[in-house]
Amino acid sequence: MAFENANNFTMDNVQVNAIASQTNIHQSSADSAETSNQTRFISTLAVQLAENIAGLKWYIERAIEEDARMFTRALESQAEGLILKPLQESADSISNRLKRLFWTISTALGVSSYWEDPKDPNMSYTRANVIVIDGLDECVNQKEQAHILRLIHALATHSRFPFRFAIASRPEYAIRTALSNDTLILRLEEYEADKDLRRTLKAEFSRLKSDHPLSTSIPADWPSSEDENALITKASRQFVYISVVMKHLANPRRNPMLELQHILGRRPTSNGIGSNPFTELDGLYNRILHPLDADISCLKSILHSIIHDKSGTADLDILLGLEPGTTTTTLVDLHSVLNFNSPTRRPTLFHKSLEDFLTSPSRAGDLYQPSDQTHVQLTLAYYQLGQQHHDHHVRDLGPIIMSHACSVNDWTLFKRDFRKKTLPAFLNSVVLHGVSSPNASWLDLYFAPLKAIA
Repeated sequence: MAFENANNFTMDNVQVNAIASQTNIHQSSADSAETSNQTRFISTLAVQLAENIAGLKWYIERAIEEDARMFTRALESQAEGLILKPLQESADSISNRLKRLFWTISTALGVSSYWEDPKDPNMSYTRANVIVIDGLDECVNQKEQAHILRLIHALATHSRFPFRFAIASRPEYAIRTALSNDTLILRLEEYEADKDLRRTLKAEFSRLKSDHPLSTSIPADWPSSEDENALITKASRQFVYISVVMKHLANPRRNPMLELQHILGRRPTSNGIGSNPFTELDGLYNRILHPLDADISCLKSILHSIIHDKSGTADLDILLGLEPGTTTTTLVDLHSVLNFNSPTRRPTLFHKSLEDFLTSPSRAGDLYQPSDQTHVQLTLAYYQLGQQHHDHHVRDLGPIIMSHACSVNDWTLFKRDFRKKTLPAFLNSVVLHGVSSPNASWLDLYFAPLKAIA
């Protein structure tokens, strides 16, 4: 059951004519606000059970007839009235009792292996006994996310409920903290997906070469192994990336061979309307990177510092002049795209495509920051840090400062006195301390070509 598509299912499937207006939960808009909250979670689940469990529909209909206000009650009461009670009544029905009697007789005759064990009161419901809930994080309110998980746990551990739940979701903070200790968690970022991605690519390219209007012009050996490897690297184990790429290449109005070169950055992209093949992926990143109450300016500085620096979250607080813990709290809802488990370890991006997004001004929008700006910011931050400390660890800052300074293409972004006097003097005192030749120049030891710029 896909929770984010809950409005696609309607209680008309278990309609009671007398109160049809109360049982219909269909909304005309696929992106209605109704799909982003918990209101219809239990009723949608009841619909799915009614459609897939023989005989259960009648008991759910009767429950609605007996309580016309069922859908206005608390979700816990709905779970009891629409799911648990009907399941028990169905299991206790005469037909299921007869099945249990038949199983007892067949066991005595030695043929019970051909039949399901009726000691399980829900023997006729399903073989898989799994309900899949996809997109729990689409429920916007974090308290409601936690509430839904409590409802799921109550159902899954109830003696009358014969199913288990598989939940697919981004690891938002509220969801991670609400999961109980008896929950098995599979982290997809740890799944080695390259082989599956390659199989998917080959199948999709084979289909494209067969169905595209330019199929007769596409070489049999296209794309090359190099192209496939480049796409898999860019995907970073992300199937959505491959899906978006292939959807773009399959456009009958485009030349897929040229478009692939655009995507791989080997050919300039035209400025025509709709030239961005990653509109869908960008929409996903924009949604993830704009959590409620986010300080976009702060988040932007942190994300670009993560791309260009190796500091842990605690050090980023110091470098960016933030209150202790700000980096961690700012990134707390971004576990689906960032890996950070310790304040002393460097956060990393899970997906190369996220770095491509953030470093593209046309795609990132308010999250874009020029790399020069980031390197200047970090150069000055490390310099200030070196000025504030006078122990032996400061010597380690010299190469870091030089690395960021030399990554700046436009040195005029630094104030003239800083780039010509302050920074060289600092690096001479820090980096060259103890060097045998007192006349050695820091520019000779590091990046001599920058003499002319400095």
